[in-house]
Amino acid sequence: MRLFLCLAVLAAVLFASRRARACTGVYVGKKVSRDGGTIIARTLDLYPLTTLMRKQAVPAVRGKPGRVLKGIDGFSWPLPENTYAYVCTPAVSSDGRGRYASSAVNEKGLAVTGTVTAWINPQARQMDPPADDGLCEEVIPDLIASCCRTAREGVELIARVMEKIGSAEQNIILLADPGEAWYVETYTRKNWAALRLPEDRAAVFGNEFMLEGHAPGEEGFLCSPGLFDMPMRAGIACYDDRGRMDLFRTYAGSFSDFANGRTWWGRCAFAPTQAGEYRTDRKFPLLFRPEGKIGPKDVMELFRSRFEGTSYCPEETGRKDWRVLGSESTCTSHVLCVYEGLPEEASAVGWFSLANAEHSVYLPLSALVTELDPAFSRDQSAAEGRHYDPALASVRFKRLCALCEQDRAMYGAGVRALFSRLEEEWIAQAGEVNQQAAIGLNGGDPAGARRLWTEFAQKTEKTALAQADRMWEELIWYMMDHTDSINYDYRWRTMEQTPRVQKPYEP
Repeated sequence: MRLFLCLAVLAAVLFASRRARACTGVYVGKKVSRDGGTIIARTLDLYPLTTLMRKQAVPAVRGKPGRVLKGIDGFSWPLPENTYAYVCTPAVSSDGRGRYASSAVNEKGLAVTGTVTAWINPQARQMDPPADDGLCEEVIPDLIASCCRTAREGVELIARVMEKIGSAEQNIILLADPGEAWYVETYTRKNWAALRLPEDRAAVFGNEFMLEGHAPGEEGFLCSPGLFDMPMRAGIACYDDRGRMDLFRTYAGSFSDFANGRTWWGRCAFAPTQAGEYRTDRKFPLLFRPEGKIGPKDVMELFRSRFEGTSYCPEETGRKDWRVLGSESTCTSHVLCVYEGLPEEASAVGWFSLANAEHSVYLPLSALVTELDPAFSRDQSAAEGRHYDPALASVRFKRLCALCEQDRAMYGAGVRALFSRLEEEWIAQAGEVNQQAAIGLNGGDPAGARRLWTEFAQKTEKTALAQADRMWEELIWYMMDHTDSINYDYRWRTMEQTPRVQKPYEP
């Protein structure tokens, strides 16, 4: 029975959304982060494995009424005549998913990541069925980044859209600005809940709703008008020991190792004494107090992890049934950092990868960036169809990943170490660049601040791509030199055969 339930929940997670398959979300409050910035982060996991992504700097628009944001499944929402500049990581057009920005940071210092797909039970779905043309993962980052100045405004916009046309999916969305961060769950066509996140806590979660006992009017909690009334009238409401409606049990109620394992692994990484041994039926609260400061690099390494040192690690145990974080299906991931005390244009810094996090590299980006290296911003039209095109940076990173992940110890370890060193250098440099940009903005030189960030972003892009190309060629040569079915050396003088020891590839 338990196996059947796990399989059923897994199937629902995979297919309830028309978009992402197995994303993982992260929140780090400013009081528990290494550099005092709020962090929101996510992996985007999609099939086919050749899903390609790009980066885009979207300019501000002033004084142009009548525009509409449209999605591929009928979603339509009017845009204001003035919209904000932002940077994002959309899919290439040939993937047929629309823009699908996945994450964004805008010129007001607002960061948004959307979404982590979650599961609702059949009773909740029947009570309030989704809207086919409603709010969906495809449009959320673009909509919020272009229209909103703050995280609270983003929550309010989600509420307006769901009240008017509804939601098409069940999603978790994270938003942060210099002042506060919000966590949003969208359950049914009309029902949603949002929690203002505390500054001294962190969260890591797989594809499962996390909110539990809450009540209308609670401090730091917002919700749709029917969130509590509708399930009560439908007879599906569940309550906790304090008499508050348990949103998880009411709207979802089921666990799966597929999602809950990653929620547990986040605690193993950041609060190990609180994690305990894994159990499928153990429901974790959304928030926990980390047992050390967490920085952007820590989150990047979490996204590369594969349950090392446990009985769930594929490489250490041979099992293939556990959904790890460092997955080949991660087409892009991002770590978005928002800081207080800076001009709003310099408040948000994003770190983005365009391929599997495990053997790719995170590159810095700010809303001050006005132009990207062509390999990173280049599109692939729907008319062309998805194909191998080395002019796209995403293809060149993914082809390197494909080699590394044939043998992580022999092929991938050196690649991962080199990219890790580059990230450490760039994180330090990005802090300096952003401080200089802030000085320029405060001194009335926004053009200089934009030029500074654009040059820095392009420098890291060119360096990363050159290194990826070099390692790809070196690794092919290394494979050619070590593809040998005879794994022994023969000593003619002693007529002895000894096992051949292969050294891992080093860039």
